[in-house]
Amino acid sequence: MFKDFNISSFKKNKPPSDNSFDTSQEIKALKKIPLRKEYVKKYDDIEAAFKKTAKEQGIKDYDKKIAAKLIKESAPIILKLKKHHNRPRPYELDKSLAHFKMKSMETPSYPSGHSVQGILIGSVLKMKYGKSAFMQTAKNISYSRRVARAHYKSDSTEGEKIGNSMFNFIKNKNI
Repeated sequence: MFKDFNISSFKKNKPPSDNSFDTSQEIKALKKIPLRKEYVKKYDDIEAAFKKTAKEQGIKDYDKKIAAKLIKESAPIILKLKKHHNRPRPYELDKSLAHFKMKSMETPSYPSGHSVQGILIGSVLKMKYGKSAFMQTAKNISYSRRVARAHYKSDSTEGEKIGNSMFNFIKNKNI
């Protein structure tokens, strides 16, 4: 699905350096976000979050395979970019930063994979079902990663850009 998706521009979009003013400001901003475990748990499982949104929207013919397929197909690209940038998680730079430990936090920080996949899936589901609630779920998924202190804002912002780009890629190819 994403075989011909060009990531070269996303390799050039570098995150702020570890000891930069921007990174210290991002960590400072994270410390102001209340840790909310239930919110984080609600959005950590991307497939479940979108399934719940579909149910709340009264969508009876919701195809849960869409989210699973997009997660599987986008993951190799996200991992390539994470390994390329190799940005430490916020709590790795600031040992005093309280955070939630989750299995989904075992890769480098930049870009946020949850943000990529949230925006990608939310966009596809909005297009298929005509419900903007999917985009709110996508934004919540992205934001939940900062609530967990798993990502900097710049990780989420870049992830959302990549998710939009991936959506436009498959939309233009009529996949």
